[in-house]
Amino acid sequence: MHNPPMLDRYDLKILDLWQQRGDIGPVEMGEAIHLSASQCSRRMAALKRAGHVRGFHAVLEPASLGIGLMAYVLITMKSHGPDAAEAFRARILALDEVLECQKLTGEADLILKVATHDLASFNHLLSHRILAAPEVATARSSIILEDVKSTTALPIRAA
Repeated sequence: MHNPPMLDRYDLKILDLWQQRGDIGPVEMGEAIHLSASQCSRRMAALKRAGHVRGFHAVLEPASLGIGLMAYVLITMKSHGPDAAEAFRARILALDEVLECQKLTGEADLILKVATHDLASFNHLLSHRILAAPEVATARSSIILEDVKSTTALPIRAA
C-alpha cells in the first residue's frame, strides 16, 4: 500500500469545504479559507489532478421526483465464482434503482441501497429483477423509515 501525498491544512480545508459545497469557485473558496483566488485555483486543480476528488454532483430531493421508498437489500449469492459475480455485477449496474452496491464480509455477500417510487415498484424490483437473478440465493430487505443522517462527506479534520 502506498502512502498518499501529504496534504497541508489549506488542502484539507479546500477538500472539506468542497464536500459541503461542490459548486464553490476559487474566489469564494479563497474568501472562506483566507487564500487568494489564484492560489485556491491552483490548489483546486492540483487536488483534482492528484485524484483526491472523484467528481461533483447535485444532491436531489427524492420526494420531489416521486421517490417515496428507499431500502437496503442484503444479498446472499448461490455461487462465489467469477462468472456469477460478473453476471450479477452487470445486472446491478444496469438497474437505475440501485444507488449503491457493496461487497460485504459476514453472513450476506452484498448490500444494495435502492430507491423506488412506492412499495409496489419496490416489490417488482425485488421479485422480478433481483431475486429472479440466477446468481442470487436469498435477499433480505429493510425499508428505510427515516433518514436520520445521510452524507457522502468523509471525516476531514482541517486545522
